[in-house]
Amino acid sequence: MRISKALLLFSLLISLSPRTSGQSGNLASYTARTHEIVFQTDNGARLRVQFYTPSTLRFQWVKKEERFFADDRYEMVAGHERQGSYTMREDSAAVHVDVEGESGLRITLQKSPLRLQITQPNEGKQLLTEDQGIQWSGNNITSDFRPDTTEHFCGMGHQTYGWVESIDLQGKAASSNYGEGEKDHWGKQAVLTVPFFMSSKGYGVFLNSTYEHDFSFGKDGTYAFGIDTKGFEGRMDYFFIYGPKFPAILDRYTQLTGRPRLPQKSIFGLQLSDKGQPKNEGAEWWKNKISAHREAGFAFDHIVNDNRWRAGTGGWSGSWFEWDSTRYADPAAFNRWCEDNHVTVTLDLNRNNIAACAGWKPSFNIPEAEQYVDFGHSAPDYSNPKTRNWIWKLFWSQSLNPELNYPGDALWIDETDDLWNLSDSIICANGRSWAENENYYPFLIAKAIVQEGWDNRNDNQPPGIGESKRPFVWVRSMSAGAQRYATHWNGDIKCNCEWMKTTIRAMQASGLSGFPYFNHDAGGFMRPGPEDYLYNQWAMALGSFSPIWRPHGPGENGRWPLDRSPKCQRVAEKYLQQRYEMMPYLYTYAYEAYHSGTPMARAMVMDYQDEEAAWKYDLQYLWGNEMLVAPVCSRTDTTIQVWLPGGQRWYNYWNDEAIAGGQVIQHTATEDNIPLFVKEGAIIPKHAYALSTFTIDASALTLEVYVGKDGTFHLYEDDGVSEKFRTANEHRTTAIHYQENPRKLTIQAAEGDYPGAVPARKYRIRFHGLEELQRLQFDGQPLRIVKPAEGESSKTPYTFWEANQNIQVVVLPEASVKRDVILEPAN
Repeated sequence: MRISKALLLFSLLISLSPRTSGQSGNLASYTARTHEIVFQTDNGARLRVQFYTPSTLRFQWVKKEERFFADDRYEMVAGHERQGSYTMREDSAAVHVDVEGESGLRITLQKSPLRLQITQPNEGKQLLTEDQGIQWSGNNITSDFRPDTTEHFCGMGHQTYGWVESIDLQGKAASSNYGEGEKDHWGKQAVLTVPFFMSSKGYGVFLNSTYEHDFSFGKDGTYAFGIDTKGFEGRMDYFFIYGPKFPAILDRYTQLTGRPRLPQKSIFGLQLSDKGQPKNEGAEWWKNKISAHREAGFAFDHIVNDNRWRAGTGGWSGSWFEWDSTRYADPAAFNRWCEDNHVTVTLDLNRNNIAACAGWKPSFNIPEAEQYVDFGHSAPDYSNPKTRNWIWKLFWSQSLNPELNYPGDALWIDETDDLWNLSDSIICANGRSWAENENYYPFLIAKAIVQEGWDNRNDNQPPGIGESKRPFVWVRSMSAGAQRYATHWNGDIKCNCEWMKTTIRAMQASGLSGFPYFNHDAGGFMRPGPEDYLYNQWAMALGSFSPIWRPHGPGENGRWPLDRSPKCQRVAEKYLQQRYEMMPYLYTYAYEAYHSGTPMARAMVMDYQDEEAAWKYDLQYLWGNEMLVAPVCSRTDTTIQVWLPGGQRWYNYWNDEAIAGGQVIQHTATEDNIPLFVKEGAIIPKHAYALSTFTIDASALTLEVYVGKDGTFHLYEDDGVSEKFRTANEHRTTAIHYQENPRKLTIQAAEGDYPGAVPARKYRIRFHGLEELQRLQFDGQPLRIVKPAEGESSKTPYTFWEANQNIQVVVLPEASVKRDVILEPAN
């Protein structure tokens, strides 16, 4: 296995004494420029330090007679504007470089031998200290550092199928290379290749190389990372990113490698597929299925087409990317039905069928692929610009050209991850070996479809979609930097509790690695599908509290609620109601994920990196900033331990019980009540339940306010479809503040606007945690106190007490969103 090989290498290098040739050498000279310093040693090795920002630094090593790689060799980094500055001083033993700006970082370079140390002297922090430093040994290039047994680590994407045994990587070896981590079913699918980690000390490191990598986070006392060039040309090149808090590190990491691409709002609604539906004969099947689903009260937003739409057999093999003329005689008519019924559509493409698609040429293929992999004649070389041009032309000509008026809002690119048997020595169209391109392959796919295709940044392409509609491209493997184009899912996972657990961790690991829109087959994929208890606890409960909600898979245990038992239907209805009512909360945090890189489903370490419990309790997570979710992953034991962080009380979402923080509780759950807790001071915005995200009524807003502490929520809104929220600044933000003393709620005037935004809205405010009704006023006038049913037709503000829940409800008449709305204690 790669990990054991890496550990052997690390141990060997560290044991070398005295230091061998091929190490860094002693400092001989240095050249200081505006945004960089190059240090040269007496054996010809050079270290280049570049200052991108006060918090983001780049370190590159080369041996004698080697050149530094050009910035554009890899495109994982979105831009190379260097704005940082520094001051430096030198003494007999070291060169000291102080980074100017808010980070307060200092780089100390020991002269003999050349070793670097990064500290934050103002706070007395020792962050990263080289031990033996850079090591060149055969095909391996390694940097090693002094381990600290108290230091925790997280990130690194995930290996095959999203198998993550622990969020905390302390004491472990880790890697996430293409085709790595084989499990006992269906090969090596769905690796998320992200050589980026964060440390509890407050920094992150991104290894800017596409070669096979290995990291040791204290395994056998070793803290090191390195690459294996397999005999080709490679470099040690990494970025150091200071926070010190994890949200700041992720913000800076996604500034460096690109902001995650925000999908359309409908993508956050329920997605269902036609997998395992033998009666699916095309458009009429979908119409009938969706209509019956909604008539029964189940919301639905997104069609996931799995093979049957495609021409030919309509199966996994023997079909191609083109609408079948029998099952879909009139794709434009089907698209009109989808638009009229507020449904968006995914189209899929499997790698094994690519050579059958229109316009394919053998010259587009990876050389020699037929010698090594199944369907090797159908293995596109996306390092070839002509291949990238072709794939977008295919999608454009067969469905995405707006002039066709065919369906197509999202693309599912399947089985791109099964080329692991290719020889490392194959030379691809860009002149690089497969050893160097393998981890880069998913990035190039995403670049072809979105940057060069959908966004129309390549003059040789057909026109792109542009800003009129956001892309949602999901690929069964993904790599660092590609989050600015696409996302991933974790493959064909099994339907059992162990895989449910690892999927919860994979969701968190993805978010910690810059991929916040985690996508998975909720409930598991493999036959016969999830049993009722697992359908309820995973496909519905956990699925509804995941960024993308997509139950999917074959087998007699179907994924559509109407195909399940009456109990499952009741559970589905409940979680659909919660999901769609909370859409303003969810969508606000979806935007925040784009804006700052902070994931929607947040590992506890995101907010509590200094607390040991946060590193231990990784089967629970924060849902946005205000809520905590702890899914039950057992058929029989529904009593679980939940860690409630200190600093506030936590409300049980289902019954409003207030529980002190700073403790681990025993919580007993039911299948229809996922353990769910809300911070005191939280403000949760909701809309009335609707059967589609397109039909949600934004003119009425409910605010669930959990009293006990001050709180703020910034409600985000846009048109939900186009890119104009970022290209034309068309969006709206409304700041909502709650003050505990005095109990005062302020809804500030909305800032910004977008076409279709409501000019005014009604408000319904529900205060949780009160012991009795409070006398409040609005616009200087005391609220009228009524019984719950008395005020429904009133056009004046009123309040009432829900005695069965101990909730005070305030109802305000319609008011312009451009004015402040203030509720405060009556005089």
